[in-house]
Amino acid sequence: MITERESGGSLFERIGEAVNLPSRQRPKAALLQSVRNNLRNVLNTRSGSCYGSPDLGIADFNDESPDSMNIRNWMVQAISRCILRYEPRISDVVVTTTAEDSHAPLDLRFHIVAYMDFSNRKDVLEFDILLDNHQHWCVG
Repeated sequence: MITERESGGSLFERIGEAVNLPSRQRPKAALLQSVRNNLRNVLNTRSGSCYGSPDLGIADFNDESPDSMNIRNWMVQAISRCILRYEPRISDVVVTTTAEDSHAPLDLRFHIVAYMDFSNRKDVLEFDILLDNHQHWCVG
């Protein structure tokens, strides 16, 4: 049995900004796609741009990161806080940096492991995210 929390889409989907999923898609796959879309929307929202929730999104790390902290460590904390606050369908979020690519050492890549309740079972979710050249988060 799917609970109301599992069947409800993200805030962005409920207000009509997300693309409708095909009805033939399996419920678990549809839920995973909904979470992925919500993460993409939440992470790409600039902090302070939403009047109803001014802390929605991630602050620009050029303005906000403390001098004493490594930028990757600051981003791990910011991403984790954002996900835990604005994606209630997942829990126990662990964000880690991925190994730096020798060809692109300035790329900001992260790996997310989280848990989601589905049909009274805890399933593990894994996502990779990358900050692209246009400063948009790509969620894969």
